Amino acid sequence: MLQDAAERAAAIIREARSSGRPIKGLAEDCRPAMVEDGYQIQAAFRKLWPDSVAGWKIGATAPSVMAKFGVKEPFCGPIYAADVYASPARLEAKRFSHYVIETEFAYRLGRDLPARATPYSRGEIVEAIDAVIPAFEMINCRYEALPLDNAPAAIADCGLNGALVLGGAITDWRNIDVPGHAVRLLVDGEMRGEGTGALALGDPRNVLDWVINKLSRNGVDFTKGQVFSTGTCTGVVKLEPGQVAVGDFGGLGKVEMRFA
Repeated sequence: MLQDAAERAAAIIREARSSGRPIKGLAEDCRPAMVEDGYQIQAAFRKLWPDSVAGWKIGATAPSVMAKFGVKEPFCGPIYAADVYASPARLEAKRFSHYVIETEFAYRLGRDLPARATPYSRGEIVEAIDAVIPAFEMINCRYEALPLDNAPAAIADCGLNGALVLGGAITDWRNIDVPGHAVRLLVDGEMRGEGTGALALGDPRNVLDWVINKLSRNGVDFTKGQVFSTGTCTGVVKLEPGQVAVGDFGGLGKVEMRFA
């Protein structure tokens, strides 16, 4: 798409995000038609939004979700510093248009990974990660309806990221069988979802490989302390304000949040 159209779309999304007033959708003359258009708008938005990037969310890491979006690989979007919370977290319901959460493994960088043309190897990426963290990602968007079948629109709006809640960091993580590790989601004590790390592209490390190399070759630098939320292990679950959600990662701890 033309850069002028991408910048107009980014400005509309910025206004919706700043005001908290969702839009029905982007105007036809600046609406993304392809995944590449979505990323072009997202890049323009990052230049407009006055906050630092605290990490990246990766979505559509399960085959069923890729099929719903009509894509053959995941997508990603920035997570901003003001939207990261420590567990147990209380999130203001009025800040969100949608109350949707995903239980995920997050990984934290222990050192910088500068952008480069040569792909990072699995060994380099694993060596750079200093912790795995139980996490909740809040799905939210600046549209009135979640575009769960429209990848370009989702990508344009930061991959539909609303917030991230982080549990305790596990620094001794390299020998943990994350793909086989069980995760449960409980809402007010009732089981609402369960799965393993393998639901995230077969192994959350595959997600790290994909996102770091995709963004790096496009000039994105990664800095120490940034986190990567690697995709849901328990499905997509809608909460009601006041309900308490607990992501139980067994021996790796728990993450807890509620909208209030």
